Amino acid sequence: MATVTFGAVGDIAFHHGIEEHLTAEGLDWPFARVQPALDRAGVLFGNFEFPFLPPDFPPEERDPGADLCVVPGQEGAQALHRAGFQVLNLATNHSLDAGSMGLDYTQSCLREAGICAAGVGYSQEEARRMEVVERDGLAFGFLCYAEDGNWTLGATNPGPAYYELETVLADVRKHRAEVDILVVSIHGDLEFLPVPAPVRIANSRRIAAAGADIILEHHPHVPQGVEMAEGALIAYSLGNFVFGTYSDAYIGRHLPHTAETFVLLVEVDGDGVRSFDRVPCITAEPPHERPRILEGQDRDQLASYLGQLDRWLQDEEFVRKTWRRRVKEVFGSFIKEAAKRDVEAVIEEMVGRALLVAENRSWADEIMTMAREHWASVSASSDRYHRPNYRFQKRRAGDQG
Repeated sequence: MATVTFGAVGDIAFHHGIEEHLTAEGLDWPFARVQPALDRAGVLFGNFEFPFLPPDFPPEERDPGADLCVVPGQEGAQALHRAGFQVLNLATNHSLDAGSMGLDYTQSCLREAGICAAGVGYSQEEARRMEVVERDGLAFGFLCYAEDGNWTLGATNPGPAYYELETVLADVRKHRAEVDILVVSIHGDLEFLPVPAPVRIANSRRIAAAGADIILEHHPHVPQGVEMAEGALIAYSLGNFVFGTYSDAYIGRHLPHTAETFVLLVEVDGDGVRSFDRVPCITAEPPHERPRILEGQDRDQLASYLGQLDRWLQDEEFVRKTWRRRVKEVFGSFIKEAAKRDVEAVIEEMVGRALLVAENRSWADEIMTMAREHWASVSASSDRYHRPNYRFQKRRAGDQG
């Protein structure tokens, strides 16, 4: 029975400080120092974070807040093909940063280069279509999804395939028998955490139980742990790979972990996953802002940290505490932003985003869970001298004092 090495990496984006080096060094420059690891893969997958900017895109229509790959699309796609990529996920929160025009152009460039552009389409049915790649007699199927987020707001036509658990489970069951290795890609969750949300762990294990062989996840921009569950390999966050980690101020605020990454190599055959390995890599500081394979003590140190990420997945208390700490930070930022707006703006935009958009609904739901837990403890208590809301009045008085 044939054995194939499947490879996967995290976020790829030709942007920010990388741009000037692409012009000076060529479009193969970002991958040169990790190419030996990429070459070990018979089938190679990556998360293509931002769309290419079409050459005829009206300058006056360009969104100054959008993230785009400004290198020529055909040339960029050919460089990705030379690096070895056969499949790229386009189902990201940035897939519509240049509207449907940018999405069309990006798909076209990648497909002309011989790369499967997965997870997007003119309808949800099209976006959910399975892409298939064959290697040494094994058929690999790819289903790719993005959690509805602040940059997509539920846009349906065209756009990414949206991550809803029951949708993914249905697609996995539908396509399980059609391929030898079924790969599911999920773009979602809060950013910069060392562990996934508890619900994402539970849902990923359900997807594994439904029949997925490999589950690849991204969006947190830092590495998270890998585990085997129900016979499937789950990589909860592949982190950044080719990315302006230092030159992007937003990402740079969360160093050093946003610069840490790895090449995931999974040995598979017709029976599924046999084993996996991670090649520890680091994004170098400017002016050499590209990933390189670590060696010696540096490799051992990052490998040790990656192992710790794996162990944290099994520590439910640590996962819950870490998740809730981040949720409180996000909610605090939401309150501060709401305080700057008038009531109409809060109702029309912020409340809708918090309660209707999946990316925010996850933390809003957790806030409600925390509130219910506290409320239950309050309602279950009794006070001989005061009415039930007395403690809240005392707290407000203290805040005002």
